[in-house]
Amino acid sequence: MRLVSVLCLLAALGLATTAVWADPNHSEEKAWSIYVDPTRTQYAEDEANNDACPGQAIACGDVITPAYLEQADRDWSGFYATAGTVMTIGTDQVAGQTTVDTYVDLISDNCSSVLASDDDGGPGLYSLITYTATYTGYYYARVRGYTDSSIGYYMLFVNCAGAIENDTCAGAIPIDRCTAGSLQGDTSGANNDYDPGSGGCATGYPEAGKDVVYLLNLQAGDIVDLTYTQLNADTAFYIITDCNDAAGSCVVGADATFTGEPEVIHYVAPSAGAYYLILDAYGAGAGGAWLLDYNLQCPGAAEGACCYADGSCEITTADRCSAAGGNYLGDNTSCDDCPPVATETTTWGTIKSDYR
Repeated sequence: MRLVSVLCLLAALGLATTAVWADPNHSEEKAWSIYVDPTRTQYAEDEANNDACPGQAIACGDVITPAYLEQADRDWSGFYATAGTVMTIGTDQVAGQTTVDTYVDLISDNCSSVLASDDDGGPGLYSLITYTATYTGYYYARVRGYTDSSIGYYMLFVNCAGAIENDTCAGAIPIDRCTAGSLQGDTSGANNDYDPGSGGCATGYPEAGKDVVYLLNLQAGDIVDLTYTQLNADTAFYIITDCNDAAGSCVVGADATFTGEPEVIHYVAPSAGAYYLILDAYGAGAGGAWLLDYNLQCPGAAEGACCYADGSCEITTADRCSAAGGNYLGDNTSCDDCPPVATETTTWGTIKSDYR
């Protein structure tokens, strides 16, 4: 177990094991936690859950709390999911109780094949598994202590959501240059695919929440202004240039506020290329509804007439005109150059004009 050596070192130094370690350049201290929606159905553990199958029934979105691990305990919970569902199964601390080191296995409907396992993927000593269902049917979460002597209270939760198009860079959704606007979405069904690491990318903390990706194809000198808010989670976001090396390629990020508060990025692209905007969250498994305001400015970009089907016109850049569905006439053109809008010759106004 990877925390043993750390705990021994703390004991040797005479320090409390509850000390929080943080980036010295980041003044904010955060509590490491998994976000669990308090409106979900919650019920206590049924101690008949020691039988491998069916164990204790739980539906996607429900929470079992409090649950208790006795010595050498094996707590089973069964739930139903359809193929393609993104499942997140995790444990967390019960308020007011001491921590217990959990270990979670996700087991198939034959009650024996282990599909995924995790020890400390959640906050502290707790566990977190994200897995895409490969079949429609029952799955089982088996919770035990890291060792047979690990005892104590915990909560178990199961999230299920459909696949999200831009969960990874492979499905990144482009945001056009020289445009401004707002986006909204929900990361509940996403995975934790990217993390710049503790202290990385100016965020100051690891970002273990669920994330989605947007693509920014920028030119040198482009100005990127972004404001991002996670409504029910501790907001964090950042920009990377290599999706296989989030920590090493992260160019800017923000994680200075708490749940429901906006984070802001201002960035000037030093060179042309593909930049990936990762909308993330701080807490393990955290995610949910979000809002993003963006303004991608292109200083010095040539402008011209943008003609619209309704006869209106504006002077703007080619990219902005295209994004708005207009017809860009070319650089340095005038709205006077827009072609006239065709009118219906059988309208009453036209008929009167013809016979005057």
